[in-house]
Amino acid sequence: MRILFIILLPVILYPIILIYFNKYQDILIKSEFAAIERQGLTLTKALALAENQYGLIQNNQISSPALQSLIPKVEYGSNIRARLFNMYGNLIADTKASMKYSPFVKVSPLPAVDNSFSIKNSLTKFVSLFSNLISKPLNLPLYRDNTIFSFEDFPEVIMALKGRTKKILRQDSKGKLYLSVAIPIKNIRMVRGAVLLSVSGKKIEQELVDLETELFKAFGLILLATVALAIYFGRSITNPIVRLSNEADKIAEDKTLKTFNLKKFRNRKDEIGNLAQSFFKMTNELQKRIDHIAEFAADVAHELKNPITSVRSASETITKVRSLSEQKKLIKVIQNDVERIDRLINDISAASRLDAELSRIEIKEINISNLLETLVDIRSSTINSKINLLKHAEDIHILGDENKIAQVFDNLIQNATSFSKGNNFINIRIEKNLENVIITVEDNGPGFSKGSLKKVFDRFYTDRPKNEKFGNHSGLGLSISKQIVEAHNGSIEALNRLNQKNECLGGSVKVTFPEEKIKF
Repeated sequence: MRILFIILLPVILYPIILIYFNKYQDILIKSEFAAIERQGLTLTKALALAENQYGLIQNNQISSPALQSLIPKVEYGSNIRARLFNMYGNLIADTKASMKYSPFVKVSPLPAVDNSFSIKNSLTKFVSLFSNLISKPLNLPLYRDNTIFSFEDFPEVIMALKGRTKKILRQDSKGKLYLSVAIPIKNIRMVRGAVLLSVSGKKIEQELVDLETELFKAFGLILLATVALAIYFGRSITNPIVRLSNEADKIAEDKTLKTFNLKKFRNRKDEIGNLAQSFFKMTNELQKRIDHIAEFAADVAHELKNPITSVRSASETITKVRSLSEQKKLIKVIQNDVERIDRLINDISAASRLDAELSRIEIKEINISNLLETLVDIRSSTINSKINLLKHAEDIHILGDENKIAQVFDNLIQNATSFSKGNNFINIRIEKNLENVIITVEDNGPGFSKGSLKKVFDRFYTDRPKNEKFGNHSGLGLSISKQIVEAHNGSIEALNRLNQKNECLGGSVKVTFPEEKIKF
């Protein structure tokens, strides 16, 4: 639709611009009237001088050839028609009538007959016709090319005989313009007569036609260039988009995201390349999500298989043993496995909903210092370990979902509590550098084994204290925490606290967020 609009834009603008030609035409007409008036004033001064000295106008002694000779040769010269009226309105001289008495004979060869088709003339006629269709009609009085000896047919002469210069624009029967200016002849503040100057508006008409023709040519070139650009953009934009659409349909039909490639479009350094690259990244991300779901399903099946197998084995055995004490032991095993299955199902359900929840998180500005302070106050009353909050003097802010961020650090505090020993304590440090907020949760436990530092955030991975009852943890807590942190553009890592002798003092988990505030 936009490309079509671009193509049609010159066609729409051309008539609009031509409408403003009326104003340009008015400017040309005013300029011509001013030139005629200048020439008329020179003529009337000469006539006034002749009248003052010899009374030639009053005595009707100025002939048409004489009037012709008095017209200044500048500007219009012989192309201007002058008519002289006395103070009574009688026509006493007409330069058009004097032409038949001219002693000068101009001989010029006849133009050659050209029967060939002229593109220029045809174009000019077309432009003129088109302009006349959209231009405002002038509705001018009719110009009659005759030698009428009555001033009553000339309203401008009547005004001139009253002492005022008058200008009138006329049209002949063919629509040609004629400009008439009547100027009074004054002698000692008395009007002795009037001069009527008439000039064809051919110069104005030709200038307008030439301008319109050049403009038409320019718009024609612009239109051709626009069409060419539209074709080019159609091929360079529409075709790739169609290819992308076809690839999307192919993905929908094949039910796989691995078929999407379009390397040719992804290598382009324009918006199409960016779109193809974004499409490629999207399909890759969706494929990762699909693979993640498949792996998650496989892990769930594996984790549930062990307790279900244990329950099946215990339930089959309980019917075969007769000892009451052995039956009670088997019942206890079944109860523990059922509790473990229930815990796993709850944690798995929470983990499966996490992606959807993270996609709908409400981003707000969080005062992380106040959030951790509140969380420490709540947990200090429910755990045996002492929690020390070591925070920065000033308030520190991040952007994110407050509930999800609280879930991360609540999980880390509980995890650290389970590993604390002896004189239990947990340190929570809040620091920041130029760009990031760093929060570290430390304990005085045994630390992480070398193999668990990288595995600790894997789904269903557990490395619990030896004295802890088996099955109390699903191994999803730290995995969920990592997922939440990364959804907030942060990072999380497990570390061991070491002294100068490289002895382990306990474990720590470092969480890093970019320090951000909502910009208004």
